[in-house]
Amino acid sequence: MLGLEIRRKWATIVDNRVRERGLGSRARVLAEDARAAFPRFPDACARAVFVHFPDPWWKKRHAKRLVITNDLLPQLCRVLVPGGALFIQTDVAERAAEYAALVESEPRLVPQHAGFEAENPFNARSPREHRAIADGLPIYRLHYRLTAP
Repeated sequence: MLGLEIRRKWATIVDNRVRERGLGSRARVLAEDARAAFPRFPDACARAVFVHFPDPWWKKRHAKRLVITNDLLPQLCRVLVPGGALFIQTDVAERAAEYAALVESEPRLVPQHAGFEAENPFNARSPREHRAIADGLPIYRLHYRLTAP
């Protein structure tokens, strides 16, 4: 398992936790921008890609920092194995609608749930997900599978 976190401080904290729990040989967290990292990954190397709350920038002038874009989506599809999962979640309604429209435009991705999923179907929760739940914020979850070529 490989985690990417753009902020070095948080990547280091989480990577240290992973190693302290004895999982360092199976999982790592790198301080890396997904937009720069994914083009370097080999084809069909991932069974799942999780994008948790990728939208800390609300202002239009910060749109250049968005993670889920027309440029990254083909890279995500390229690294997924056929049948691989793409799971995106956010607590920003406007961004959720944008992500849904973008992902729906990719014919290789098939929704696993009509609309947004109410619950996270995976066991792990990000710190932001825990915070959004505690704050009573709605979470918009998109879950897709890559079709076979």
